[in-house]
Amino acid sequence: MNCIRAILITAFITLIMSCSVHGVMAVASVLPEDTDNNGVISENEISRAILNYLSDKYSVNNGTGSPDYSLADGVYIYNHWDGMPKTVADTSGQEITLYKPIRKAVIMNSEILETLRSLDYDDEKIAGVGKYILEDDIFFPEYADLPNVGSVWSSDTEKIISLEPDSVFIYADFMKDKSDEIQENIQSLNPDIRVFRFDLFNPENYADEVRLLSVIADREEEGEEFAEFYEKQMNTVQDIADLIPEDEKVRVYFESWDDYKSCAEGSGYDEKITIAGGKNIFSNATPEYPVVNPESILFGSPEIIVKLTGSGKLAFGGYADDDNSKTLQVYNDLKSRTGWSTLPAVKDNRFHIINNDIFGGPEHFIGILYLAKWFYPEKFSDIDPQEIHQKYLSDFQGLDYDLNEHGVFVSP
Repeated sequence: MNCIRAILITAFITLIMSCSVHGVMAVASVLPEDTDNNGVISENEISRAILNYLSDKYSVNNGTGSPDYSLADGVYIYNHWDGMPKTVADTSGQEITLYKPIRKAVIMNSEILETLRSLDYDDEKIAGVGKYILEDDIFFPEYADLPNVGSVWSSDTEKIISLEPDSVFIYADFMKDKSDEIQENIQSLNPDIRVFRFDLFNPENYADEVRLLSVIADREEEGEEFAEFYEKQMNTVQDIADLIPEDEKVRVYFESWDDYKSCAEGSGYDEKITIAGGKNIFSNATPEYPVVNPESILFGSPEIIVKLTGSGKLAFGGYADDDNSKTLQVYNDLKSRTGWSTLPAVKDNRFHIINNDIFGGPEHFIGILYLAKWFYPEKFSDIDPQEIHQKYLSDFQGLDYDLNEHGVFVSP
């Protein structure tokens, strides 16, 4: 009997785990098929469920035509979670006990979706996405037909609830008040919906967030592989940059897509400059993103100038643009600014354009590689940022996107 039971369990695990099942699932604090409610799915319980299934061909549809995933979830938990609930954590510090795997998720933020794709997450489990994901159909083509649930600035709670998800993913600390409001609204209407919170754009904790997310998504091996890839790039930069004496670091002027809007200590841009071994000439300014006096740039005498494109009045370049003429115009306009011909950066042709597609979000490590290469070309002579960028797109994002043919990310 034990032999037959083992064969049945093995066969059904193979069958059910290979099936593509989708639909609505009610979330409750009890394990499926845990008939004695002791918090563990035993071999006897899963065997009984399989035998009951075999004796009633309608059990999967519960006699109504509506999918009943109790058996599938029970087998999944038995096979992947040792038959017990799984407690996970997110960036906000929430600890959530899972009694069923994720089958239907809403993803509001592109950073979360991009990272899930790096984990080779099943996109058929995604029921709806944020508006900015839908607008980025070059980078996220497979989600173009999914429902729009708004954004962190203007979420569509009714749409989210109507999709009947079991999980919703939103920001953790970025736009915290708005994200708190979204979570409160969702869970006030349906407290069974699990709300997970991640930022996934900060170099300081990105690898840690990847690993946390991979546990929730049941993609731990893929999460570790990707986290190690990411850490390898970041460590390559930091191991060299950390050895550069403070008085030998290059002076950097960084400017966003708004003219003369720079960055100071505490900002994400300043952090990336520092990681790459640069010395931001406005690090002591206030606020974190100050609009600086043009004369103060001349006084700061930067050796490197970096200008950001990809948003605001410079909303071009990146993945959706193969024409570099506008980016080159920005480059030429910078070069011709009054008094800039006296700057070391201009005299030595050491000023560059970088697009936000590879400087913000999960791809910040690619932008940091470019900064390091620009700051210290001899020290980073073996680093090819475009090659690493291509590997990221091909190996982790699964995109058929050739950087030799498409995109405008840096200039020159």
